[in-house]
Amino acid sequence: MRTVTKGRGIGRGVRGRAIAETPIAVIDFETTGLSPGGDRVIEVSVVRRDPGEKPRLVFDTLVNPGRRVAATRIHGITDADVAEAPTFGEIAGDLVQALSGCVVSAYNVYFDIRFLAFELEEAGVRHLPPHFCIMYLRPMLGLGARCRLDDACAVHGIALDAARYHSAAADTVASAELLELCLERVAERGVTTFGDLAELRSSYKFLQSFVEEPLPEPGAFDLAPSGLSLSRGATRVH
Repeated sequence: MRTVTKGRGIGRGVRGRAIAETPIAVIDFETTGLSPGGDRVIEVSVVRRDPGEKPRLVFDTLVNPGRRVAATRIHGITDADVAEAPTFGEIAGDLVQALSGCVVSAYNVYFDIRFLAFELEEAGVRHLPPHFCIMYLRPMLGLGARCRLDDACAVHGIALDAARYHSAAADTVASAELLELCLERVAERGVTTFGDLAELRSSYKFLQSFVEEPLPEPGAFDLAPSGLSLSRGATRVH
């Protein structure tokens, strides 16, 4: 498997790209714990927002971590649930395909991006895409204080079933709806590029990632989509 490493340089990255014309992927992971490596991903979902199209759930699967599941009290996933699920290595091509060309976002990106980096590197992909945090973006834009996903959804009247909180699909869909509110405010404030967005609060570390390029198609890493998935259930993006 060919490994492709990330690169930086003048003229690279997404800082000069128009936000409205750039695909954005919202991701969410459920994991066995808090430490990538010792802990592993056990569920991943991706909502993709392409210019001119409605956000849509493009990938959702449980993942067999190759170890005992933990933190079941939080996410509700058991060893039995993931026993027949694909491994991350088996779905790496599918995930890269879902994220290709996108700036990546998550409600708590500092958590999810660390697991994304670890799991992709295990699959031979040393390329971390540009990314930003919806949880921090809300206060950056004056939409409310930094808080948990369920609290933010309550503030904005976004449905998030308490019984499905910490289901990757439900959390990703809710996060994508929050992202829509943020992007509306971005447009209202005349923020047009990712570089403009970074200038709103340059001290946030994730904004530095805008010097990176989005992930290419999986073939660039000698990966291919497997078509394997085992979802906890379908969720519609409104």
